[in-house]
Amino acid sequence: MMRVFLFAVLLTLMCGVIGGASGREGGDVEGGGETLPEPGVARDLARRRAAHYKDVRYALRLKLTPGAEVLEGSEEIRVKLDEAADDLVLDWRVALKDGRQQARAWDIEVNGRAGVDAQVRQANEHIVVPRSLLRRGENVLRLKFESPISSTGAAAVTRYRDREDGAEYLYSLFVPSDASTAFPCFDQPDLKARFKLTVEAPRSWKVVSNTQGEPTVLPANPSGSQASAQWQTVEFPETQPISTYVFAFAAGDFAEFKDDASVKPRTSLFVRKSQAQRARKELPEVFRLTREGLSFFARYFDREFPFPKYDLVIIPEFPFRGMEHAGATFLREESILFPTDPTAGDLWTRADIMFHEEAHQWFGDLVTMRWFDDLWLKEGFATFMASKAIEALMPEYNAWKVFYQRTKPLAYDTDATKGTTPIWQEIPNLSAAKSAYGNIVYRKAPSMLRQAEFYLGAEKFQRAVRLFLKEHAFSNAEWADLVRAFERTSGQKLDAWADAWVKRRGMPDVRVDWSANASGRVESFTLGQSDVLGEGGAWPMRLKILLAYADKDKRGAGNSQRGATARATTETLTVRLDATAETRVSEAVGKRRPDFVFANFEDYGYGRFLLDDESRRYALTHFDSIEDDFLRALLWGSLWDSVRAAELAPLQYVEHAIRHLARERDEVTAQAVLSRLDTAVNRYLSDKQRQTIAPRLEAFLSDRMMRAETVGLRITYFRAYRQMATTPEAFYNLGELLFGRQQIPGMALRPRDFYDILTVLLSLSTDPHAPFSVSFKITPEIDGFKITPETDDARRYAYAAQAARATPENKRKYFDAYLHDPNLAESWIEASMIPFNMPRHSGLTLPYLEPALRELPNLKRTRKIFFVNSWLAAFIGGQCSPEARSVVRDFLSRSTALDGDLRLKVLEAADGLERCVRIREKYAVDVKDAPRPAP
Repeated sequence: MMRVFLFAVLLTLMCGVIGGASGREGGDVEGGGETLPEPGVARDLARRRAAHYKDVRYALRLKLTPGAEVLEGSEEIRVKLDEAADDLVLDWRVALKDGRQQARAWDIEVNGRAGVDAQVRQANEHIVVPRSLLRRGENVLRLKFESPISSTGAAAVTRYRDREDGAEYLYSLFVPSDASTAFPCFDQPDLKARFKLTVEAPRSWKVVSNTQGEPTVLPANPSGSQASAQWQTVEFPETQPISTYVFAFAAGDFAEFKDDASVKPRTSLFVRKSQAQRARKELPEVFRLTREGLSFFARYFDREFPFPKYDLVIIPEFPFRGMEHAGATFLREESILFPTDPTAGDLWTRADIMFHEEAHQWFGDLVTMRWFDDLWLKEGFATFMASKAIEALMPEYNAWKVFYQRTKPLAYDTDATKGTTPIWQEIPNLSAAKSAYGNIVYRKAPSMLRQAEFYLGAEKFQRAVRLFLKEHAFSNAEWADLVRAFERTSGQKLDAWADAWVKRRGMPDVRVDWSANASGRVESFTLGQSDVLGEGGAWPMRLKILLAYADKDKRGAGNSQRGATARATTETLTVRLDATAETRVSEAVGKRRPDFVFANFEDYGYGRFLLDDESRRYALTHFDSIEDDFLRALLWGSLWDSVRAAELAPLQYVEHAIRHLARERDEVTAQAVLSRLDTAVNRYLSDKQRQTIAPRLEAFLSDRMMRAETVGLRITYFRAYRQMATTPEAFYNLGELLFGRQQIPGMALRPRDFYDILTVLLSLSTDPHAPFSVSFKITPEIDGFKITPETDDARRYAYAAQAARATPENKRKYFDAYLHDPNLAESWIEASMIPFNMPRHSGLTLPYLEPALRELPNLKRTRKIFFVNSWLAAFIGGQCSPEARSVVRDFLSRSTALDGDLRLKVLEAADGLERCVRIREKYAVDVKDAPRPAP
């Protein structure tokens, strides 16, 4: 018994000294600290802290040393406690690697009392200060800490070394709750704090944070050493109250560009020195978008920009498209500085990213969701408001048409699966917050907000948003707060409406059922709703219904296949759907018989809107008669939804696109249809169908690639031709482009284009000794670009391209590196996963599907937001066979202990595999037996 007792004492002492050691799970901090908080940040702990902790302030001092693997710092934390507060609980997530701790905190001082480290417990990812050391009112903690810096993206602070010039860059990324892996803090969104940062860094470095820093050169030391003279301290004024996840810093040999035309806020752009010349070319447009976007949001929200300045920090290999740190947005380099000649879609995407992050400065940073279950409240609004800004500032894009083509499809793809979730997602602990990120919060939520604006009226919607921001500025809010604002401005009771859209998962399948009498008048017209998941329920919605009539005078009986020459006239009806299975549209009864009907004109509704049989026949045979660009985009989408629902043969869709796509002059529409073609050809068709259609399809794409009306369209078709190339002729043509013996008019091939072509050639080549290896130098000079695999970007492109080599040895080498190479950057894994898992290589990659699924818990724990989503999309998305389907089903049946959020993500990704198998079983037959396409 004595040995057991001594062992228990020793274990307790170890838990108090070694950060990251495990204590008892569960339990609150009670009775002077008899139990420990569970790892992560549990909701109950967060609620208690938010109730009893006030006026939090951090004073951080960091030393940023070139090449260092640790972040050195000291910290002062001030927090006011009320009389009901118990022990003080800080978050300090100390990870272990190879049995060694990667961070430590020491020299802890509490309210002027030094040497209290032994009384302060560090365990279960927390620092617990006993109540005996605390007092009512303001408490002051001081401590020193070290935390990891990673070059692969595995830590909250990342170091990037530019191989082009040797320059070094450091940046932080704390979302959703990773600030506590860098320094001890209260890492929850509703404990907003004021941050005062001081950084010691090399004198040549620029240092950026949430406020405007003031650098001071450190004096040389008395011995006259030059080392001290090369350092500086940069002091940043205290911030307004912000959440830990939007506090940030970046440092390095940045080139800085100031926007002299900006006034309030002033804007600067920071980019690595080696890319300064590229940045200069983009600066005028980037600064214009920034100024006009911020001005638009200030007008719409009726509130000035909430922070003292607004910087843009361009980060190479940044894991997200952008991150909305208060006053200092970080952006992925390739999102702003295009790696290839841009299309209209690329320009739209850049504007969308920039406006999204700008909108966050109000919706997210100024007003922050109370907890990550309402993550959509900031992400959905930022996406919605980005499209509002594009609508106002870039009318040439027809913002809502692009929104339908680029945002909503991803929401539909997820919401039709058994892995979908409600918009509001319960998060019991912030350790699971990463799983909340995905298509539902980023795509469905803004789609719902577009419906809400139409449902309530634009003016009432805007007044509610302004009221919401005014009442919760520099504080936190929940979805219920926004609903109350909607109710106050609209005069409507909205609880049932809100619950249907925010608390229920899935989406409606809306079908039109109509008939006409012998005299050509509509005698019945209903809209039916059903849940695509079969879980019951319906959604209240306001829609515009389109009734279209062909010009009978111009459409002769012998001209049925050329309906393109007959102009259609239209009328619309605005209808409210209650939360019932069927809605009778009395306004349509008695009207002239339409030639086709579409139930979601101008795309205000959310759901699957398939054409009825008669309308679909008309759309397929008279597509060119439809002159409205937005309506054609909607019909392209509805026909594709019919393919995904196994109600229209994929080959018929491909034939329809070959006949009609050349008419589309809009690059975004063309790109959307071509992306669906890629899926149809590479996943849904049988090998024989693909071989039969390939010559015609490639001829069409090649012709458009060389002869389309605009450079943007030619680039769009080039990318599609590259993706769908399968024949020896296409292989030859891509080789001619690769080596500069053929050029696309008006387009300059850049390094990214060369490696994208190389990826395809490697994937098509079955010769392991083909002359396409990493050491092979691609050095043709085209329009001034000399292509070598020696720049950082080119090295990443080359690594990704090599993953497409179709040999068992190559696939094994890459998969082993994904799992076991600690020096392989996360960005390189993400770049190479898709080439590794090309559908044409599914036989080679099938053996890695089950090991990839087994790795999920580790990936969830160690990787950044979105990585698990990308991993599953690549490894499951590269398969389309009953064997692969069985692997996924067996994994799910055996993995009873798999976290619920991971199970949902597997089900979401598996839906595409299930759908692919189902569509092939119905339509991927021998060509001679295939359903004949419509004329």
